[in-house]
Amino acid sequence: MSSPDSPSTPPETPPPVTLPVPTLTPTPGELAHAQRRGGRSALLGLGLVGVVALTSPVLGYLEDVDNAREELLDHLSNQARVQADALGVHLVLLEAELARVAGHPTLLPEDGASPAERALLDSAFYHSSLFSEGVALLGPRGERVWSDPPGMTLGASPITRRPWFQEMVARRAPSIDLMEGEGGPLVVAVPMVKEGQLKGVLLGEVRTEALPTRATEETALFLMDAQGRLLLPAPPLAHPEGFSSQLRALAKAPGPVMVDGTRMMGAAAWVGRTDLLLVVLEEEEAATAGLRSRFLRQLAFHIALLICTLALFLVLLRHSYRSLLEAEERLRRQETMAALGTAASLIAHEVKNALNGIQAALSVLRATPAGSELPVRGLRSQVERLGHLARSLLSFGAPRAALRRSCDLHLLVEEALQAVRMLPESEAVELRTSLEEGLTLQGDAALLVSAIDNLVRNAVEAGAVARDTGLRPAPWVSVNLSREGGEAVLLVEDNAGGVDPRLEPRLWEPFATGRAKGVGLGLPMARTSVEAHGGSLTYTRRPQGSMFTLRLPLERPS
Repeated sequence: MSSPDSPSTPPETPPPVTLPVPTLTPTPGELAHAQRRGGRSALLGLGLVGVVALTSPVLGYLEDVDNAREELLDHLSNQARVQADALGVHLVLLEAELARVAGHPTLLPEDGASPAERALLDSAFYHSSLFSEGVALLGPRGERVWSDPPGMTLGASPITRRPWFQEMVARRAPSIDLMEGEGGPLVVAVPMVKEGQLKGVLLGEVRTEALPTRATEETALFLMDAQGRLLLPAPPLAHPEGFSSQLRALAKAPGPVMVDGTRMMGAAAWVGRTDLLLVVLEEEEAATAGLRSRFLRQLAFHIALLICTLALFLVLLRHSYRSLLEAEERLRRQETMAALGTAASLIAHEVKNALNGIQAALSVLRATPAGSELPVRGLRSQVERLGHLARSLLSFGAPRAALRRSCDLHLLVEEALQAVRMLPESEAVELRTSLEEGLTLQGDAALLVSAIDNLVRNAVEAGAVARDTGLRPAPWVSVNLSREGGEAVLLVEDNAGGVDPRLEPRLWEPFATGRAKGVGLGLPMARTSVEAHGGSLTYTRRPQGSMFTLRLPLERPS
C-alpha cells in the first residue's frame, strides 16, 4: 500500500529479504561450529597435558645439571688442594736446599766470591735440576756475586726495589714470588743473616714447566701472587680488569667465572705458607655435555611417547565426540517430535473449536426464521478464525520474500484495525486509537499489516476473555501511533491482566500459548516480520495488563 502523495517514479528498492523461520533442529552450520568448538577445547586440554608431561624431564634435567655443577665444584676443589699441596711441598724443598747452602759458615758474599766459595756453590748447584732457570748469589745491596749460569737474567729493574726483596729484608725470612712481572719465572730467595745483619741473598729461579702442576684438556691452571700477577699460564693471557679479584674469590667459595667470554667453573687453594694462589678452572659446558645429550634423548623419547598418546587420545575423543553428537541428534529429534505433537494438538484443538462453532451455527440456522443474521455472523466468525489459522500456518511453514516499497504506516494500521473490528470479540472490547499521519517507510505492506493484526487481535481476544471471566468488566485496547526521532512507534496496550508470568520467558517461541484460542504463532511471526524491516518488537508488563512496543525506521525524505 502506497501513500497518495508518493512520487510517480518509485524509489529504488533494496533486494528482497527472506524472513528466517525458527527451527527446533540444529543446522549443519551449527553442528560444524559445535564440532570446531569441541575440537578447540580438546586441543587446549591436550596442550595442557603435553606441557605437564614435558615438565617432568625438563625439571629432571635442571636438577641433574645442578648436581653435576656441585660434583664438578667438589672435584675442582679437591684438584686445587692436591696440586697446591704438591706445589707447596716442592717449594719447601727448594727453600730448604737454598737455606742449607746459605747457612754454610765459609760463604761470605759481602767481600765477593772466593775460589773456595765458588767451588762450594758449583758443587751444590751446578746444572741443578731443582732450579731450572739457575741459582744466583747476591750481595746485601742486590749486586750479583755469582750465578749459574753466568748470564742468568735477574730482570730489568733493580732487585732492591722489588716487593719480594723488600719483604724478605724486612722479615729476615725466605720469600717465594715472581721474579719480575707476570709470567714468571718463580723465584725462591733465602736471606743470609749473620749477627743480625744481611750479608747476602741466595736465590733460585724455576721455570713454569718445571713446577709440579699439570693442566689437562678439560682444566686450566692459574697461579697468581699476592699482587694479582699471573705465573701460570705462561705466557699469561690477556684478562679484563677485576679478573684477579674474581679468581681470588674462588678461594673462599668455588663457583662460576667468565674467562674470555666463556662461562667456567673454578676452585682455588693457597700454596703452602706462601702468598701464591693456585686456581683450577673447567668449562661448564664441557662438564654438562653428557647430561645435555642424555636430556635431549630423554626429551625426544618423551615427545614421541606423548605424540603417540595424544594420537590415541584424539582417536578415542573423536569417537566419543561423534557418539555424543549422535546422542544429541537423537535427543533433538525427540524434542522436535514432542514439539510437533504439541503443535498438532493445539491446531487440532483450534480446528475442533471452530468446527463446533460452525456446527452450532448451522443448528441454529435451521430453527431460525429467514433473514436472521445471528447464525450467519457466527459462521463468518468461525470461518475467519479458520482462515487466520491457515494463514498463520502457511506463513510460518513457507515464508515468502519481503518486497519493500514506500508505505504509509497510518493506512497499514487502519487496515489491520478494520480486520480486527470484524471479530465477534471486538464488540465486547473498547478500541481506542490515536494515529499520527504522514509516517512513511520502506517495507512489505502485507507482512506489516499481518504483524499489527496479530498484536491488536491478541489484545482484543485477551480483553474478551478477561470480560467473560469477570476480571475486567470494561476491557479496552489502546492503539497509539507516533513519531520519535527517525522512528515510528506503535503502542498496543490493554487492561486484560497481562501475560502469565510462567509463559513470559517463552513468549516469543513458536507454539507457546496460554490461551484456549490460538496456536502461539502470532507473536513470533510478528517479531520476525518487524526485525526483517530493521525494527524491534518488545513486551512490557503494565499494572493493569500488557503493552507491546513496535518500532520501525522511517523513510528518509528525498
